[in-house]
Amino acid sequence: MYVIGGRDPIPSVTLHTLVPQIEDPNAEPEPEEMRGEFWVVFVCSLSAPKQTFTETVSIGNCRGAGWKPDALSSKDKAPKPSGDFVFDPLKADYGPLVKALTINPPKGSVESCTTVPVSFQFSPPKELAEVGSRLQFNTMLTLKGETVEQFRVNFVAEIVK
Repeated sequence: MYVIGGRDPIPSVTLHTLVPQIEDPNAEPEPEEMRGEFWVVFVCSLSAPKQTFTETVSIGNCRGAGWKPDALSSKDKAPKPSGDFVFDPLKADYGPLVKALTINPPKGSVESCTTVPVSFQFSPPKELAEVGSRLQFNTMLTLKGETVEQFRVNFVAEIVK
């Protein structure tokens, strides 16, 4: 299973990425079941008439797309298993941001060789909506197929005029 459409707000190549990075020996290692992270970026204009901002990603399933390895000559198709995904709810530590984000659908199934669009709707909480502020929060996405993979979904909301 895979995710399409997440983006990183940091350019992929900068002067700093050309300089070798020294790893911090005291840093906590990422858990092995963590497969990566992706970013969902909202640009929230306070002058917009509608104060709900939407971004979309697609979750896909490439399982079952090939032939059975032991039946190449018989042209039997491999079974087409579906996969499941689930987004963890935001932690209560995020306060008003918990009600500001809506994930639709928060969980579901993806049939073999298909994708499912997932939309994120964000309404900046009035108490946090100041021009020039950047709100950051995250949650986990779990993909269940032949293996279980977890991704950190980082949300960034830029508040502009």
